[in-house]
Amino acid sequence: MVRAAVYLSVCVFLVAFLLPNAVVFSVEPERLTSDGRVKFSPVFVNTGELVYVDMVSPVLTRIQRFHLADGRIEALFPEAKTQEFEPAFSADGRTCAFVQTRGTLSLALVIHDLEESRSAELPPPGGFAGYRTPTFSPDGTRVVFSMADDGLQDLFSVDTQAANRVKLTKNNGMNYWPCFSPDGNRILFGSTRDGNYEIYSMSADGTDVRRLTDCRFQDIRPRYSPDGKRIAYTSTRDGNYEVYVMDADGTAVVRVTNHPERDDYPTWHPDGNRLVMVSERDGSHDLYVAEIP
Repeated sequence: MVRAAVYLSVCVFLVAFLLPNAVVFSVEPERLTSDGRVKFSPVFVNTGELVYVDMVSPVLTRIQRFHLADGRIEALFPEAKTQEFEPAFSADGRTCAFVQTRGTLSLALVIHDLEESRSAELPPPGGFAGYRTPTFSPDGTRVVFSMADDGLQDLFSVDTQAANRVKLTKNNGMNYWPCFSPDGNRILFGSTRDGNYEIYSMSADGTDVRRLTDCRFQDIRPRYSPDGKRIAYTSTRDGNYEVYVMDADGTAVVRVTNHPERDDYPTWHPDGNRLVMVSERDGSHDLYVAEIP
């Protein structure tokens, strides 16, 4: 009994030392795809449709539409001949924003109305630069994205016609991965403004910035849960890319995955009880789904 108690105490100490303020509740996710190709940025369009980026060849990444009911996978834009990245959708699923290559390290932002098959876009700003990580406001009227500005990355917003640009952050480090709260009042994002990537939130107009994580390693790609009460994100705080969940104020950190290979790009299932992510297993990359504590 004494030896067991000592062993348990040592384990608790190690968890507290390695993962401060975090509870370990790791589960092995369930596999959804099986081709093993490199994947990025999964996002739900509705409860039965998942969109993600797939490296379909060594020189082409394509936005794919995955129908969960029958496992059917098809290209969102079958005629696309250039690289596509980082899809985002309006809440009604009608409008898609994504990043598209126009040359070597030259990226445009495309805002496409799927019903009317018409696009508005922001062309590459010049040089080896471009737009990254778009997201829609809950009402579908604005797109927030990251853009190089004076050598750093700041967050901006435009309307769905790619006009009326507004700057939201002020050249403090590298700012990426914006995500609106369901009520539209706040925006999550990752930033290096304090030295390494941490997770912050701010009001939708860029004011009232609050730091939510404090870790000497990277905390990246935050996403609000459908009810706005929790945040899923990726962290390297244990020396490897793993998926975590925390409350919206940055407390109650829980580790969801635990594997020597990479778990990344978490996105919430619409039911709010599961996460879909890109997981590496035996060198292959596929979409997986995991229950959340």
